[in-house]
Amino acid sequence: MTAANCGEKTLLALCSGINGKLLQYNKVEDKWQEYASINYGYKWYQTIIKDDNLLFIGGFKNRDTLNIVRSWNIRNKTWRDLPTMKQARKFHCVVELDGKIYAIGGYDGKNALSSVERYTTSNGWQFVNKLIVGRYAAAEVTLNGKIYIIGGKSGRNGLKSVECYNPDSNTWTSCADMTECHYYPGVAAHNSHIYLLGYFSGNRNVERYDPQQDTWSKICSLKVGDGFKACVSLDNKLWAIGGNSGSIFSGKNCVSVYDEENDRWGQKCSLPESGIRSCFVVPEALLTSK
Repeated sequence: MTAANCGEKTLLALCSGINGKLLQYNKVEDKWQEYASINYGYKWYQTIIKDDNLLFIGGFKNRDTLNIVRSWNIRNKTWRDLPTMKQARKFHCVVELDGKIYAIGGYDGKNALSSVERYTTSNGWQFVNKLIVGRYAAAEVTLNGKIYIIGGKSGRNGLKSVECYNPDSNTWTSCADMTECHYYPGVAAHNSHIYLLGYFSGNRNVERYDPQQDTWSKICSLKVGDGFKACVSLDNKLWAIGGNSGSIFSGKNCVSVYDEENDRWGQKCSLPESGIRSCFVVPEALLTSK
């Protein structure tokens, strides 16, 4: 996920423990520092950066699945409410494409959802065509003007399947299956391919998708522990943020960078917090103008 702007870019990571924190990365010194604390009060929401704002979409609180949308301004550190979604959802996917925000699939407390809705400032939230397979705990990414929804769960079953949305025709099509099931994976578009990181230590595999050939292949596995892993492309490198060095609840989040030429992962400074939730590529100027 990226915030479009010119100039140098860096990483902004959201760690959502009891007290959520935003951590910014200093590329020169290879270290992380706290940017802000965010006490949101909900869980199982999804986040996306739109312009200078961090949007919190859906989630769960007090046994209720939510349709709320709130915006936190990164520069001013102030909140405002946005129009609510038409459907409450948690464990869903959110993605931006061509200035529009999509909320895709998820779970309503009873069922895996196939519904998809799109947000614009002029029309609010409107339903578009449904997923072929209802799913939650999936991953989302945009590439070449299309949205890819990857893996997840449908009921208790993990999924290998992948779907691609074309906004011009408002249609979903099936792509080649992954080599194995993945849920809560991390994904990123990088050098015209899609990369996927597994969640559990029993499934550390990293898969790469070629959209031209419609094929998946495995690359070098990540040697890190359990935990959610965010995946981003920064400075023409693929970054994996997450996977704990100790306990899934108390260990630090590892930060790894992929060496494509030698098919191996190198290590950077670990995050000083556990519970990585999201990671974004943002302009450095956005974080230095506070």
